[in-house]
Amino acid sequence: MKNLKLKYISIIALVSAIIMVTGCQSGGANPNKQKEITVWSFTDEAHYAIEKFEEKYPDIKVNFVNIPGNFYITKLKSALQTASKAPDVFMIENGNIRELIDVPYLENLSAAPYNANELIPEQYAFVQANEKDSQGNVKAIGYQGTPGGIYYRRDLAKKYLGTDDPEKVAAQIDTWEKIFEIGERVEQESGNKVHALANWNAISNSYDGIPWVKDGKLVIDPTYMQILDLVREARERHVLAEYEDGSAGYAASMQKGEVMFYPGATWALQYTFKANAPDTEGLWGLAPGPSAFSAGGTYIAMYSNSDKKDLAWKFIEFYNFDHDFLTKLAKEQDYFTSNMVVNDELAKSVTSAYLGGQKHFEFFSEAAKQIPVYKRTKYDTVINNDIFKIVLQLYLNKDIQTKEEAIERIKRDVKLRFPELEVN
Repeated sequence: MKNLKLKYISIIALVSAIIMVTGCQSGGANPNKQKEITVWSFTDEAHYAIEKFEEKYPDIKVNFVNIPGNFYITKLKSALQTASKAPDVFMIENGNIRELIDVPYLENLSAAPYNANELIPEQYAFVQANEKDSQGNVKAIGYQGTPGGIYYRRDLAKKYLGTDDPEKVAAQIDTWEKIFEIGERVEQESGNKVHALANWNAISNSYDGIPWVKDGKLVIDPTYMQILDLVREARERHVLAEYEDGSAGYAASMQKGEVMFYPGATWALQYTFKANAPDTEGLWGLAPGPSAFSAGGTYIAMYSNSDKKDLAWKFIEFYNFDHDFLTKLAKEQDYFTSNMVVNDELAKSVTSAYLGGQKHFEFFSEAAKQIPVYKRTKYDTVINNDIFKIVLQLYLNKDIQTKEEAIERIKRDVKLRFPELEVN
C-alpha cells in the first residue's frame, strides 16, 4: 500500500512537471511573458527613447548595447554577415550610411507591412535623400535632424556689432567677406584676444555633404576649390583663433568668450556648448550664416534575418513617427528630430534659456528646409576626411602652393585609395 501511494505521488509529480514545461513553451499558457528585441548603437542617446518605448509597450523589453568608438561599424558588419548574435535593430552614423544601405542585411522598409514610403514625407528632404538604396527602397530611417547655424556670443556681438538680436546679427554675417571684415576689426580692437572663428574647420564644415563621386567617377565640386581660397584668406587676415577642434583651448574659448562665431549643428547645443561652457547660459544666440548646411545624423535600420521583425518595426516606427513621444523627446531632452510635422508645431513655443530665450526650434525648423539635398556616396566620408582635409591643411600651410597642385594631389590620393573609380 505504501509503495502504491508513493507510485501514485510520483505519477502526479511527473504529470505536473510535463504541464509546467508545456505551459512554459506555449505563449497561450503564459500570456504575460515579455517579448524582447536587441538594439545596437554607437552612442547612448537611445536610452530615453527605450525608456519611453517600454512604458508604452510594457510587454516588450529592449536589450540595448552601446558600442562606442571606431569598433562599432566593424563589429556591426561582422554580426550582420555571420548572423552571430546580430541585433534586431541598429543605428548607423551618417558617415557610414551609404556603405551599408545596399547590403542585403538591411530589411526593405518600403515593403508591406512597414510601408515606410507613406511615412517619410513627414521628414526633411535632406534626410530622406539618404534613406533609400540604389533601387529606391527605404532601408534606414534618419531620426535625427541636424541643420546648422552660427552660434554666437551675445556679449561679444553687443560689443563689436552693436546688437545681439539674431535677425540683426544675421544681416552682418551672411557672407564670409563680412565675417572676415568683422574678424580683422575684432582682432585689432581686442589686442589679438578675440577672433571671429575658432579654426578653418568652421568654414569647411559649413559645406558638408557635397558628393565626391558620380556614376563611378571622381567629381570635384567647385565649392571645394572655393573652400581652399576661403581658409587661406581667413588665416592671412587673422580671422582664426587657430584652436584645434576638441582641444582644451577650443573648449575654453567658449567659456572665456575668445571667439565670436561657431558654426554648428543642432546637437552642438547639448554636446559642444553646454558641455564645454556650462556657466554661460544666456550668453549665446543663433543666426544663419553664409551657407545652409547639416552636420552628422543617425539612421536606424532592421536586420533582414531577424525573427522579431514585428517588434523591431514597432520600435523604429515609435522612434521616428510617434508624435507624442517626439514631442516629449524635444521638450525634455532638447532634441531636434527629423520629423518636421512635430518640429513645426514645437517651433511656435519651444525656447532655450541657454540661447537667451531664443526660439531655437523655430530657427532650426526653417534652417532644415534650406539645406541642399545631396544623395551621398559610400566614398564621400573617406575622401572628405582622409584626403581633402589633409590637402586643405597642406594648402593652408602653403606646403601645397596652388589649387592646381591641390587638385592633382586629391586625384592621386583618390586613385590610390579607390582604384575602381574613374579619375580624370
